[in-house]
Amino acid sequence: MNPEPPPAASVGEPSFAAAVALHQAGRLSEAAVLYEQILTQQPQHFDALHLLGVTALQQQNFDRAKAFIERALTLNPRNDSAIGNLGTVYLRTDQFDRALEQFRRAVELQPTSVDALTNLGTVLYKLNRVQDALVPLRRAFAANPSSALVANLLGACLLAIGDPIEATRAFEAATVAEPDDADGWSNLAIALNSTGQQSRAMECVDRAVSMRPGSAAAVAARAAVQFEEGSLEAAIASYEEAVALSDPSAKTICAYANALWSSGRCDEALDNLGKAVSIDGGNVIALWKLAMSQCRTFYATPADVVNSRNAFSEQLDRLTTWFRTTSRPEAYTAVGSTQPFFIAYQPFNNRDLLRRYGDLCVEWMSSLSVDLPPTRPASSKGKMRVGIASAHIRDHSVWNAITKGWVRHIDKDRFDICLFHLGHRVDAETEWARHEVAHFETGPKTLKDWVKAIAEAQLDMLIYPEIGMDALTTQLASLRLAPVQAAAWGHPETTGLPTMDLYLSADGLEPADARNNYTERLVRLPHLGVHVESLAPTPEDPDFKALGLPSDEPLLLCPGTPFKYSPLHDEVWARIAKGLDMASPRRGWAGIAGRWRRRGHGRLVFFRSGNSTMDRLLAERLRRVFEREGVDFDARVCLIPYLDRSRFFGLMQRATLLLDTVGFSGFNNALQAIECGLPVLAFEGEFMRGRLASGIMRRLGLAELVATSKDEFVASAIRLATDADRCRTLKSEVANRRGSLFGDLEPVRALERCLIEARRGVVS
Repeated sequence: MNPEPPPAASVGEPSFAAAVALHQAGRLSEAAVLYEQILTQQPQHFDALHLLGVTALQQQNFDRAKAFIERALTLNPRNDSAIGNLGTVYLRTDQFDRALEQFRRAVELQPTSVDALTNLGTVLYKLNRVQDALVPLRRAFAANPSSALVANLLGACLLAIGDPIEATRAFEAATVAEPDDADGWSNLAIALNSTGQQSRAMECVDRAVSMRPGSAAAVAARAAVQFEEGSLEAAIASYEEAVALSDPSAKTICAYANALWSSGRCDEALDNLGKAVSIDGGNVIALWKLAMSQCRTFYATPADVVNSRNAFSEQLDRLTTWFRTTSRPEAYTAVGSTQPFFIAYQPFNNRDLLRRYGDLCVEWMSSLSVDLPPTRPASSKGKMRVGIASAHIRDHSVWNAITKGWVRHIDKDRFDICLFHLGHRVDAETEWARHEVAHFETGPKTLKDWVKAIAEAQLDMLIYPEIGMDALTTQLASLRLAPVQAAAWGHPETTGLPTMDLYLSADGLEPADARNNYTERLVRLPHLGVHVESLAPTPEDPDFKALGLPSDEPLLLCPGTPFKYSPLHDEVWARIAKGLDMASPRRGWAGIAGRWRRRGHGRLVFFRSGNSTMDRLLAERLRRVFEREGVDFDARVCLIPYLDRSRFFGLMQRATLLLDTVGFSGFNNALQAIECGLPVLAFEGEFMRGRLASGIMRRLGLAELVATSKDEFVASAIRLATDADRCRTLKSEVANRRGSLFGDLEPVRALERCLIEARRGVVS
């Protein structure tokens, strides 16, 4: 904070008046000389001592400033201005605890002083005691809402506790107070971006950059908007520019690291998170992200997978110890900011690791202070109130595969469905859902507002279709907001959360001993466990020539995103390609104009994700494996852009086979392929997340298309790719049987029985 300005000159002290005039004019050295002259004549002159200390403070001579202000305070120990300036000395020298002591004294002496309240809020913010900082800052803002300084500080605290809505109002007040302040517009952009208002946020960014082209805050704000819009490489470039402009804050470095991590540049991300922690060792976001980011998006070698798991385990221990030995009332803000999402893509039982992670989430969320309404007594009578909280109540894989069937078909005569749409994005599916349920709640809302809204709904049961894909969902799921709480397989992995009682899965997707994979009680709903509907898009010609695809070779589609392809299984794709090279087709495949001719035996078709770094890393890794196997990568692999739904369906109608990803299967891709009549060669893994496609194929009665080992998967892919007659027969069988996958109400009826039994268990 700025030091207290000098007072007006006292009558009868011409030399003091001259010193003050020079001080107010910014001629600090000359003012200091006069103050010293006064002190030679009047050593106990309080104002001269105090203001000589202030000039030293303004000249950043902190030792001298401290000495003179302390001498002044021996003469007048209750002078709030001197106390505040001594606190500023401590603040400028990073002695935050001592600064806090002085600023508290100043507020006690002048409880309505905006400067004193602002100083107190500032040092509490510096100490990462954000909740405490809000108290004086709100009082200061109420007293002087036209202070841009107070408004910006208040907004920063509100953002830190996860309240971007109120933060937006504070930052808007700051831009009104000082419309030419670039930092104010940058702050407003960050808040707007957090509420999903990317267009307005970018307008604020442009305004800030035009005011101050070299503003690190403005460039970082632009990066944040670009990241939210999905322009990952542009965001990384902007963050690189921001951190090079000035001494970056821990917050900016964390955001930069998050973008690097998302792109697959994990080593760089971890290095930057380490820097953020070294800058601010009490920053809960930096500490949390450093731990969670050990679960990488992408791995170069199999050894990297094991090493990352060990590092994650060690970091969980460190976070637990740190929290239990440090008072951090805002620790809950870190929960969900980064999640161990990608650990599910590793072929190991993650239950024990995720149990520790889940305990950590619940423990850190206990720092949230919120008043909950009393819950209504459980009763076995009347309609059951069932809440569904999801960030994806829209045209999304979780909605299409799981949630929509429940919303449409659960018996409304026996159940009231309360739908909580936690996400920002809406579409026609969102609007349809709004009119299908007894209660529909949407945002934007703060975490506390969502907690209150869900608690006030007085639910008998609360279901989270996906946990681990969204920060807010994870924060809410780490609390107890209903007597019975359940997770489903939108993210097909145990949550590890002790607040989750049930895991709603499917008999057709789970192995026999599946209960050992979950911290929750496993519920195996019949068949695929869900009611799904066909998407029925209008297929479009994908334009093979523009995509670089051959029209006269079998196409084996590999539609997984890059992080689904583990280095532990790279040899599978090289061995399939090698088999295609060596195989002799039994009969030719139809070529151009229906002519039959001998030519290439097939291509593996991978899809670019839009993340150029991860796309490149996967291609480089596969090339190395192909080279070891003696296979020409470019002759056997096509890399094509991501296709919209209509063109993807058009491609599937002309492809030969869809190959499942090994280890982490694809439910929606397999379902869409079946809708197109395209056979899916599924790999049946050890865990549910690796059995989604195999569950579909077994449900169709096509066990021939389920491989239970890598050798079998490779052999089946080669056999089917080179047997045109068998593939045509399989396409016909898929088309004839696919109806059994859609419109299955038995899982919904079983879910209803599960809900009733869960309520009975609570009542009894």
